[in-house]
Order: sequence, then C-alpha cells, then structure tokens
Amino acid sequence: MKLVVDVRSSVHVIAILLQWFALAFLLPVAVAFFYGEILWPWLLSLGVALLLGTGLRVLTRTSREIRAREAFLVVGLGWLLVALVGCLPYIWLGVLSPIDALFESMSGFTTTGATVIAHIESQSRSLLFWRALSQWLGGMGIIVLAIAVLPRLAVGGRQLVEAEVPGLEMERLAPHIRDTIRTIGKVYLSLSLAEVLVLLVTGVSLYEAVAHTFTTLATGGFGTRSRSIEPFSPLTQWVITFFMVVGGTNFALFYRGYRAKLGFGSIFVRDEEFRFYMATLLLASLLLFVSLLRLYPGVEEALRYSTFQVVSIMTTTGYASTDFNEWGSTAKLILLALMFLGGSAGSTAGSIKLVRTLLIFKLIWREIRQLLHPQAVIPIRLGSRVISEEALKGVMIFAIVYVTIFALGSILLMLDLERVGGVQVPDAVSAVASALGNVGPGFGIVGPMANYATLPETSKLLLTALMWIGRLEIFPVIVLLTRSYWRG
Repeated sequence: MKLVVDVRSSVHVIAILLQWFALAFLLPVAVAFFYGEILWPWLLSLGVALLLGTGLRVLTRTSREIRAREAFLVVGLGWLLVALVGCLPYIWLGVLSPIDALFESMSGFTTTGATVIAHIESQSRSLLFWRALSQWLGGMGIIVLAIAVLPRLAVGGRQLVEAEVPGLEMERLAPHIRDTIRTIGKVYLSLSLAEVLVLLVTGVSLYEAVAHTFTTLATGGFGTRSRSIEPFSPLTQWVITFFMVVGGTNFALFYRGYRAKLGFGSIFVRDEEFRFYMATLLLASLLLFVSLLRLYPGVEEALRYSTFQVVSIMTTTGYASTDFNEWGSTAKLILLALMFLGGSAGSTAGSIKLVRTLLIFKLIWREIRQLLHPQAVIPIRLGSRVISEEALKGVMIFAIVYVTIFALGSILLMLDLERVGGVQVPDAVSAVASALGNVGPGFGIVGPMANYATLPETSKLLLTALMWIGRLEIFPVIVLLTRSYWRG
C-alpha cells in the first residue's frame, strides 16, 4: 500500500528547522570566546547542524504545504534530531558518553532538568550556558520559535503548533498564528529580561542571572551549581520562586493584562484556570509548611522551603532549595502528587496541565449532579466558555493514557533496575513521573542533590524516550507509531 504521508515535505521543513537551529550555537561560541575556553566543539556542532539542514533541504526541495498529517512527523522527528545534534558538544568536550549526552540534551530541550553530570561546577561556562539555553529554547517550543522567525514555516503553522502543543485550542491573540506566536515570544523575552535585572539586584552575577533566567521561565531547572538553588541567598530564592510561578502561568494573560493597562490584575482574577492554579499552589504550600515545621523551627525558613519546592515541582521546574530527600513520607507524597499536575495551558510547564485537572473535577461534579437530576442538561464551562463534549472526551482520554504510560514506564524501569541490583520503588516511580512530566529530580538515588548517572544505559534510554513523549504530550508520538498514520 502506498504511503499517505508526504515524507519529502516533512523532511524539507525539518531541514529548515535545523538550519535555523544551527544559529543557536553562536551564543555558546561567544561565551567560550569571552571566557577563553575552547571553541572548536561549538563551531563543529554549528557546522554539522548547518550542513545536515542544508543537505536535507537541497535533497527534498519542494513547495508543498504541510498538512496536519505531516505536522506530526515534523514535530516528532524534529525534536529528536534537535536533541541528537544538541548532544554533540557534550561528546566532543569529553564530558559525557553518547547515551549520557543524548539524555542530557533531551532533558534540556524538553525542559526536564534531569542530569547525569555529577560535578556541575567543574564544567566549562560555555557548556553550562548551552544547557540553560537549550531549556530556554525548548520552553517556548522549537517549532513554535522557528515559525516566529521563518516565513517558510508560517505556511501550515497552525498544524505544526497544534501537533507540538496538543490539547485545548490555542488562544488567538492575533488574526494569524505567526502573529500570535510572535506576541507570546515578546512576552517571553520581556519576562526574561525582567528576571535578569531583578536577579542582578539580589547580588547574582550576570552570567548566573542569565543562566537561571533561561531555566526558570522555561520551567527547566538546570543550574550552575551541583546543589541547585541552595547556595543562593533567601532573597534570591524568593525571587526565583516568583518567576517560577510566572513561568507556570499562561503567557497570554500577561499580554492581555498589558493591553488592559489599569485592569492588569483583573485579567488574572477573572481567569478560572489561574485562580485554580494559585489556590492549588497555596494549599499545597500550606500542607507542606505544616509538615516541615518539625524539621525547620524557623517560620520563614519552613515557609520558604515549602513554598519554593511546591512551586518548583508543580510548575515542573525541578529546582531544589534544600535536599527534600531528607523530608518525611508525607512531604514526599505531596511532591509526588504535584508532579502530575503541571502548570497552566499556554505556559512552559509540562505534565498533565492544570486545565485538564480542573475539567476532570468539573466532569466528576457533573456526574454527581446528574445522579440527582438525571434529565438535566449540564454544560461544563471554563470561565464563560462552554467546553464541547469532544474536548472533554479528549481530556479524559489524555489523562487515562498518561497514567497508563506512567504505570508501564514504572514497571519497565523496575524490571531494568532489578537486572542490575534493584532499587526502591519510590525512587523508580518518582524517576518515571519526573521524566514523563518533564519535572527533573525524583527521590532517593535520583534525588535533588543527586543525579541519574548511576542508572544503567537502558534505563537512561527509557527515561529519554519518556521525556520526549511527555514534552510532545503523548499523542503525536502515538500517532507516529500507528500503521494507519503511514498507510491511510
């Protein structure tokens, strides 16, 4: 049977993406030059990306538009190739093996923040900058950023965006998808600049301010220190907490708030998802605060640790202000539950996303009401908007598939780890939840002050795949694995 997917057009778009991506290596080149570090790994990586992109573009020259079917292939294969090219500096600098480099690169671009590098401070500044930059690029979305700057990708742009960021319909801030993306990009840049300036005021160096801004707003979690955010001052930790909340908020709200001027605050207050987001953060922080009072008698210290860690885990940033491995079972259970929530739709956060959780709660409440009033027609609303039954079905299916993949991933990881000596169940379960939700740290051997270096290579490959699946929100990957996608 003939292929129904236009592979040629798909690869042509990926080639354009790789050509654009090659320019990203210019920034670590500049950092390496400024600090007197070796340049050739960065220049060689740039050359490989440019040569590969140019070669594929010449071989697949076409003017055909991208359809929804091709968009899945562009997004799925595009993210894999970006992670593969992005791992080259780790290998050429002699820092990591190929599999470890792929793990680190995928963790960066998917904004997971799980690392296999044991001694962060011993690495070159250009490499640490590249780790941070990869998360900043991945936070907005590789394809989304490319559409914003490349005219060729504007054709079929909505299909690409919907394949990269599936779920509820993307909010339009402008008549054309490219203008909407550019608007959100301006918000992303403005917030990034704001965080850099505020961190500088708290006494953080320019280099670390930029690096942590990249990984905070992207809700990524890669840092410049082995002990994450712990070495920084309490004031800096509070600032980072605030910007993690920002990173987990729908960026469209900031734009609409800016347009409203005097009504900036009311835009957020009227948004039902944002209210649910803040209420969940506050409730979880309070529960964790009560749990930590016996460990940290100082109220400010307990409040700072609890708030920071709740925000970090729920927004899937993955920073740590202390080693929460030392906390009790109740605190760990709260953090594990938060790994499945994520931030708002339209944010850089991963996991299930709060809007889906909110709609699931509304569905449950509707079922309870209909037990009492069987003939009643009860629409489900999100704010003033009625959510279609088709969209609600999609939310439920996503949640079921997400939990199923989490369960299967946990079983596979446990089987693999038992082969080399075994590991405690909470450690394996948290590692899978963290990878699939793009969170970063887990418990035990993959805890916040540890790393994933001790895991066998097969386990690292499994977790790498889960990061990729989680970042693309599962269904684009599942579609690519079905026979009907290729054969019709």
